[in-house]
Amino acid sequence: MAYVNQEKTKTQSPLTTFSMTQGISERPPVCFQNFATTQQATLFQELKNNQFSGRMSCQTSQGKESNIYWYLGRIIYVTGGTHYIRRWRRTVLQICPKIKAVGFQSIPIQKDIAASLRQNHPISWDYDVLCSWFKQQKINRTQLLEIIASMVIEVLFDLMQSRQVTCRFYSDHKFSSPPILFDPQQSIVATWKSWQNWHRSTLGNHSPNEAPVIKSLEQLKKRTSPQTYQILTQYIDGKRSLRDLSVHINQDLLRLTSSLMLYIQLGLIDLIEIEDLPQPLALPKKKSLVQNKRKLIACVNDNPRICQLMNDILTKKGYQFLGINDSSKVIALCLVHKPDLIFVDLEMPGIDSWQICGQLRNQETLQTSPIIALVEKQGIFERWQNKILGCSGLVCKPIDKQEILETIFQHLPQAVAA
Repeated sequence: MAYVNQEKTKTQSPLTTFSMTQGISERPPVCFQNFATTQQATLFQELKNNQFSGRMSCQTSQGKESNIYWYLGRIIYVTGGTHYIRRWRRTVLQICPKIKAVGFQSIPIQKDIAASLRQNHPISWDYDVLCSWFKQQKINRTQLLEIIASMVIEVLFDLMQSRQVTCRFYSDHKFSSPPILFDPQQSIVATWKSWQNWHRSTLGNHSPNEAPVIKSLEQLKKRTSPQTYQILTQYIDGKRSLRDLSVHINQDLLRLTSSLMLYIQLGLIDLIEIEDLPQPLALPKKKSLVQNKRKLIACVNDNPRICQLMNDILTKKGYQFLGINDSSKVIALCLVHKPDLIFVDLEMPGIDSWQICGQLRNQETLQTSPIIALVEKQGIFERWQNKILGCSGLVCKPIDKQEILETIFQHLPQAVAA
């Protein structure tokens, strides 16, 4: 059985299920018992012939959902599936030297991501970022095409690995003048070649989304040469998938994985499932940021306990609170939420807190927000650096509830508090 109509138990042929006279939006779900068949190509060809515009939802038997977006029978973009964020970041860094040079944590890139998250794009924030970069000429048309084509191939590959896939069609999406469109048949051909090469090797039961991890450093050292041991321990940490690793060391995925198979068979290396990366910026519910026009107080501190203490103190007094534990997201989160006052711990280990203060003060939308430094003691040296950085004041640690509230009232006399 190639695939069956889930609302009708009898087997149907492709031309019956995807009749030219039947509206795409009216089509029932279709279940492929094996997505790696010619029936997949038939489906895509019918969608092309019907000039389908909308979303094609593909759900695997493992519960993973991928979405393929179409415009007049051509593919626009793909989202979802396994390692959705990893896939986007990895592909962009591989294809776009300019983006790789500045890095995702740079302020301009963080601003672009923050702006796209606010847009609520009908496809996804990451597609909106790519389109924005294209308009700003940060990436060219060829790079945009390569990024999307690469991600489509990866998603289709994963669907083939899953075998049983249920497809549903939603034609209520309206897309205006997509910058890139490409023929679905080209993606199918490229995916087939990649998938067949993978299965011709000894890798068929493994997924390129799995991550290699060393089972025993001691055993690995005993059974490999010093050079091999050094290379393996340098790159294999259980945090990068095979796809991540192949891009990181600039080596073909199939060749890299095949080279690791000996160590996997010897029980020295294992392949494990890992989580996707978090979304670059997690926007809270709008209601929590505008309710009663309460003042928003932010605290930059790598210690979650301090942030929780600040949260307890401030929320009980009617303030809103934003705790930021990740120093790489400080600027972007503050640009998104625009806190009325910001506490910054100047003594976080391994973090240049002075630079963070300087960057915050240089942001046009944050220039009026008081920045309060958290320090161990309030000496002359601290006061001198405080003035240079443009901080508005200092608060000594350990945190004192009354001092925190008095400092806020001093710099925000109109703040709403219970």
